[in-house]
Amino acid sequence: MKKHLAALLVLLFLVSAAMAQPQEKLPRTLLSLRLLQDIINEANGELALQNEIFLTGVNRNRKAEEYATGYFETRFILEKLREYGYDEAQVVELPSRDQTVWDAEEAELWMVEPVKKKIADLKEIPAVLCSGSASTDVTAELVEVGPGFSEDHYKNKDVKGKIVLVYGSPEAARRLAVEKFGAVGLIGCSSSHPEFDRDQIGWSSIRVGPKDKPTFAFMVSERTYFDLKLALERKTRIVLRALVKTQRLPAREEMAVGLIKGAEKPEEELVLTAHLFEGYAKQGANDDASGCVAILEAGRVLKKMVADGTIPPLKRSVRFLFVPEISGTRAYIQKYPEIARRFFANINEDMVGEALVKNLSAFRLEVTPYSLPTYLNDVVASFVEWMGASQRISQDGGWKELAVLSPAGSRDPFYYSIDPYSGGSDHIVFIDGAVKVPAVMFICWPDMWYHTSGDLPDKSDSTQLKRVVTLTVASAIFLANAGPEEARAILNEVSARGLGRLGREKGRAVEMIMKADSKGLAAARKEAVNILRQAVAREKEALESARFFAGNDRQFASLLAAKLNTLDQFQVAGLNELEELYRQGCQRHGLKTEKLTLTPDEVRLSRVVPVRKPAAGEGDPWMVLMRLREMNLQLSPLIYRAEFELRNFIDGKKSILDIRNAASAEYDPLPLLEVEKYFQALEKAGMVELKKK
Repeated sequence: MKKHLAALLVLLFLVSAAMAQPQEKLPRTLLSLRLLQDIINEANGELALQNEIFLTGVNRNRKAEEYATGYFETRFILEKLREYGYDEAQVVELPSRDQTVWDAEEAELWMVEPVKKKIADLKEIPAVLCSGSASTDVTAELVEVGPGFSEDHYKNKDVKGKIVLVYGSPEAARRLAVEKFGAVGLIGCSSSHPEFDRDQIGWSSIRVGPKDKPTFAFMVSERTYFDLKLALERKTRIVLRALVKTQRLPAREEMAVGLIKGAEKPEEELVLTAHLFEGYAKQGANDDASGCVAILEAGRVLKKMVADGTIPPLKRSVRFLFVPEISGTRAYIQKYPEIARRFFANINEDMVGEALVKNLSAFRLEVTPYSLPTYLNDVVASFVEWMGASQRISQDGGWKELAVLSPAGSRDPFYYSIDPYSGGSDHIVFIDGAVKVPAVMFICWPDMWYHTSGDLPDKSDSTQLKRVVTLTVASAIFLANAGPEEARAILNEVSARGLGRLGREKGRAVEMIMKADSKGLAAARKEAVNILRQAVAREKEALESARFFAGNDRQFASLLAAKLNTLDQFQVAGLNELEELYRQGCQRHGLKTEKLTLTPDEVRLSRVVPVRKPAAGEGDPWMVLMRLREMNLQLSPLIYRAEFELRNFIDGKKSILDIRNAASAEYDPLPLLEVEKYFQALEKAGMVELKKK
């Protein structure tokens, strides 16, 4: 009897302990759970991974005929678009940035002394040869020069007629090693995470100008680099032979395009992007074949669900762009401005398929910058948060319900974060103020094999691809079908998350005043007030952006007005709190309180409005920075950091002061006269006109 009683007590304890565990609840969703489950059931991570393997199963040296007849990758995507029943599928030729393109035919690097040993071979790992290398057959002694970018690295070293060993990018060392000191070639070692994988070889290039000396550069792994370096430190004489055969071919730029046409509003298009090329020599499974196969599979799922009657035909169109990274997206928009005008939102997918645990990574949703407040951030975030919560709950229950798993995939948790804008991929083309289409990015980061020979499908995960496809399809269905009812739901999502954003910005403002000393208190108070006002203005703009789906719906208009009024009240209360903190600070430091007023320069620049002018390359942030540097413009590093956003805030209405204040809230306080100097430089470059009010 005592044994039975003890067993019963243990059982009761275990049950009560289990019941005492916190039970996570699913967050609200913009689609029904039933529809989300239908999407999960149809999304095929294995098929997506198979397509990734077909695209990038191995790093291969591209065949020369592809530059004339078309690239393997675009033809493969075109075939799949047609197989999956997309309404439109085509390969689009784009204007070439250059007349010719570099192509490698053969490359081997041999040690001939003290022993004969092959070090690198293009046929084995294409990443070993830097693009831009010239043909050669040279035998020369090896000399180690460290990073090689400073003259100090060459002290007491004779590199003339020799091959230099560089710990870093060969291009960073080329101008000194080859151009100044007469080296015949370079061997570099630069990869993203050698601490994680000592055998990965980084993709790299050298940019030899028409007036520069032709040369070559090989890349080796960290393991090989240190083997060579240690041998040299032991005074071992190493002689290498480099055999390289390259050529220049007529340049070809192309991309693949798919379209699922909307049934009611085909002229309104959601655009999904992923880059098929990042240069034509480099290939990468995660970067970014994974993004390409994810949006490709998303389109297949949408077509299949419509065909099966699971969902009605989409009201709006969805366009799929498989592009050369950034340059291809920009070229497509410039070539087809009438299509670009149809875009109402963009989801860009870059490096989305890697196994999270294997890569020490997390899935990230990168939202728009402050210049483009939008409903899109919160709509997509709601699905990402649902995925995170549902997978935690499912894992806790042994993956029995709500599991988004692929049969041969991992059982990784869905690690995720929602991150501020940072750029670096095709979404920047849409966000640019000259285009101004709301755009977010899916990405997994960090990537332990980023831009290296190790970026192969064995690092990818069909479970992760299935989850990304599910998120893409859910977002696409909601955005393509949203009407007034959905617009009201969007208001709730935006305002709910907006309260969190406002709280964080108000916290920044409060901290700025509280930490200010007596000399900086007045300036801190002005910047704090600006932070709060800008935050409220952004939240209003984000709410207003949902009008796109609402039309003239009266209920939406009434709800929007109520929410805008709430923001006004928040601003009044927040400003009062900031003023009280400022008053206390003055009292603490023995200062007299002053009213907020504009300085003479602020008054002057509040009357000067930058107006955008069409200019070649204006939408390319790097091109703009190059123009500014060519002008030898001396600006604060803060201005260069905020440069993209300073341009994005140009709308023909905001003054230089307005733009300075908006960008200062996003970054750090920007020197007003430096901002003026920047816009004067843009005017001199023919990119803007400064008009006086």
